[in-house]
Amino acid sequence: MNPVSEVTRLRRDIFTRVAHWALNHPLDVPMEMDISQVVKEIIPDGPARYRCCIHKERAIVEERIKIAVGLIQPEHRVTVISEACNGCSLNKYVVTDACQNCVAHPCRNSCPKKAISVIQNRAFIDQNSCVECGKCANACPYNAIIEVTRPCERACALKAIKVDDSRKAVIDHELCASCGLCVTVCPFGAITDHSQMIDVICSLRVSEQPHVAVIAPAIAGQFGLKVSPDQIKAALLKLGFDEVIEAALGADMVAQEEAGEIKLHAEDKKIMLNSCCPAVVKAVSLKLPELKDCISTTLSPMRVTGKLIKERYDNRVITVFIGPCIAKKEEATHGDEIDMVLTFEELAAIFSASELEISSLEPVELKDASPNGRLFARAGGVSTAVRKHLGEMELNVLRVQGLGQCLTTLKTSAKKSDSNFTFIECMACEGGCVGGPGTMVASTVGTRAVEKHAGESIILPK
Repeated sequence: MNPVSEVTRLRRDIFTRVAHWALNHPLDVPMEMDISQVVKEIIPDGPARYRCCIHKERAIVEERIKIAVGLIQPEHRVTVISEACNGCSLNKYVVTDACQNCVAHPCRNSCPKKAISVIQNRAFIDQNSCVECGKCANACPYNAIIEVTRPCERACALKAIKVDDSRKAVIDHELCASCGLCVTVCPFGAITDHSQMIDVICSLRVSEQPHVAVIAPAIAGQFGLKVSPDQIKAALLKLGFDEVIEAALGADMVAQEEAGEIKLHAEDKKIMLNSCCPAVVKAVSLKLPELKDCISTTLSPMRVTGKLIKERYDNRVITVFIGPCIAKKEEATHGDEIDMVLTFEELAAIFSASELEISSLEPVELKDASPNGRLFARAGGVSTAVRKHLGEMELNVLRVQGLGQCLTTLKTSAKKSDSNFTFIECMACEGGCVGGPGTMVASTVGTRAVEKHAGESIILPK
């Protein structure tokens, strides 16, 4: 398992407690949770551990619980808990001991707000006047002024996170791709995503329609190396799902469709990229709109699988996608194939609250997808699967991970005059989907588990 930080432990504790309440509250009474009691259990009486006082720690936990149970409905999938965002350095530019008190004072001369003065033979920045333009740092010949970048800002390749007048993080949702990286890097847990865990649990308990779980291939290894995907299927059936289908089934179909697109457009377009990563698709539309036509028009494996299920049940079914990705929550709203989305972390909370011992369950075989479809979960899997449908066709392939690197590669590749058609596999998360923000294990561990699971497939590649 991944080393668990205090922030992660707190989030998972809240998820598990909320899931336990949702699983056990009487369905015939209003959903009223004693939040104050739960808060005190999570943050017991005593000295504050991280904040200025225990009251602030409890206020933040209370807001997290309210978001988890739906009492607070964030307007967007990823949101900042303002009360929690106060731990990062307020001063973006800091003068270090490397300052030489040089005669020219280029730092002071470059400042448009005259925020820099020299005090006791050292440059001093008046932070009340500083507008964080960075001109002083660029002008200093000794690199004595350093930029202290907040983790969330540094992680966001689309520059969607900025700082307001109170110097707290705010998300420009017009620029956000919902990749979720900011959620994972914030050391104070001040950024969170909207959960549909309560909706899933209550829907399963009411059970007015059949429920089908669509599980991402990255699920292999997420609940421990001794727990097989077949046992996870058994656990989902015990939770109340009527059927469990691999999203890798849709991945097999996507690979074939994207290969067909390559054959159709190889002479017209220089590059094409995959459509399975919603964060990449959104990032391209925001930052490189001139390349939108280079994105495969095939639906993602999640939506393709959901569409198959809806058709099979004549639309009288609830589909729940379970995967490693926050951006999938946003993608699910683009069509009617998937009704709700859970991350692996949220599913783990439901399993824990249900007291399911997954490792002791009798496996129920997963037999929906080929090895190629299951390998979509790790870097290189998409391009490998697509290539198998191209026969002898000559094709350049680039495999890129990380939103920033994807955008740079796409921009550069679009300008090249290479005569061969290039397929660019772009994944927002390092290592592919196995590195997603909703995972439970390190991407290296997840990759090995996915490859093992792919090797166990009984379905021959088409």
